Amino acid sequence: MIVRAWQALVELIRIRRERSRARCQLAAMTERELQDCGMTRAEIAYELEKPVRRK
Repeated sequence: MIVRAWQALVELIRIRRERSRARCQLAAMTERELQDCGMTRAEIAYELEKPVRRK
């Protein structure tokens, strides 16, 4: 039980770090680059704020 809780915590931390890196990369993009990707800043914020889902 403790091992599962620890694994879940580690997974949540990994996801948070991954999202943080994605936010930094997306924030550095110009509006033109975002357009080329087919995204707006509002869509990015929405996607990054989604809750973490379990497998």
